[in-house]
Amino acid sequence: MASSIRVVILGDHKVGKSAVTVRFLTKRFIGEYSSDIDLLYRSSIKGEDSVTDIEVLDTCTKPGQPVKVEETRVSWADAFVVVYSILSRPSFHAARVLIQGVNRIRTSAYMPIMLLGNKTDLDPRREVGVDEGHQVALEHGCQYFEVSAAENVGITLAFQAFLREARIVQHQKTALLKRRRSSLASMSKRLGAMFGKNKDSSNSNHSNSSGSGGGYSGGISGGYSGGHYTGGGGDGAGGRRGSIDVRDLREMGKLM
Repeated sequence: MASSIRVVILGDHKVGKSAVTVRFLTKRFIGEYSSDIDLLYRSSIKGEDSVTDIEVLDTCTKPGQPVKVEETRVSWADAFVVVYSILSRPSFHAARVLIQGVNRIRTSAYMPIMLLGNKTDLDPRREVGVDEGHQVALEHGCQYFEVSAAENVGITLAFQAFLREARIVQHQKTALLKRRRSSLASMSKRLGAMFGKNKDSSNSNHSNSSGSGGGYSGGISGGYSGGHYTGGGGDGAGGRRGSIDVRDLREMGKLM
């Protein structure tokens, strides 16, 4: 079974977001990154019984720039990884702010979040304790791991657990969407039958009357088209039509 997941990597400046991302996707470590733009990576991750096509948006945070969560990123993403450095308490506070931002912007639907404490290879210089990371994870209901991108410690385990949760959540959302589609189709049929009976009754009354008059002709239809819900209302020959669409960040020119 194949699935597709979009992940956004968030965190303060110099916490190792790119190092974590590249280590997970390529198993390589690059110590210094000079990119000043967001980077989008694509890869396929093979599991025991599935293949996951993954898009990872590695966000850029410039020095002195306050951390924030953009609504377009929350709309685009299926899951978030929030990275901080165990050597930097300010980066830990920033991670908490970012998690709160995601939870504030997202819809009522559950969105997987993983909190990563990076740079465990430099543990003697630690400023943030393991118990503090656990506490934040408990407060916000997210997964928590401490890792080292430099020495490839814990990266694979953390992302495997995270992607497993993201796939489960995605499958649950898909099942819910199918049930809603079935419910809408059933409702549409019932309403169509009801209006059909009313029209037949109106035509019958018209044919039995001695005067002239006009019968109501209209209908209500709804369904899903191209992944978007469309609904109509019977306003004579024409109906109202609307759509709900989540725009992809790539279409908005936000990535490069």
